[in-house]
Amino acid sequence: MKQTFVFGFPLWMALSLCSGDLFAKCVTLSVETRGHIQCSFKPDSKILVTLIFAKNQPEGSGSEAALDIQDDSFKGRVAFDTFTSYNALKGHKCNRRPMSVIVRLISAEGAEYDRKVLKFPADFDYDEKDGQYTIHSDITLHGWCETKCSERNPSPCQKAH
Repeated sequence: MKQTFVFGFPLWMALSLCSGDLFAKCVTLSVETRGHIQCSFKPDSKILVTLIFAKNQPEGSGSEAALDIQDDSFKGRVAFDTFTSYNALKGHKCNRRPMSVIVRLISAEGAEYDRKVLKFPADFDYDEKDGQYTIHSDITLHGWCETKCSERNPSPCQKAH
């Protein structure tokens, strides 16, 4: 039996190379978050946005992005691949979506000040033209908030001499 070659590869190898993820047909979508910080935070603090795709997924293992804070506000997006699987008969399955989105205020040392967990897709609007999910309303994260001074409790407001 004579073997057929395509570009120097056996036919079966050429077809398998062309059928997998090499030419994936799934789109990349993104999740946009925005919000502001109440109270003080260190200048090197960041917002860390993590997409959670499975119930027991460790927080640092998914798609994530660190966002800069400017004038007590933040805005940014995290891209994710929608590819789930491939079947030679049915083609690409492109239904991967996050279950939730975690937005955290963290210091450069990794200390977490505050977090919000957003439900996906309930807390987002989808723009099909841009392929982007955008949060319904701004998130408020809290940095280090001082206790208010009072005559009964002046100690938090006493200045070191």
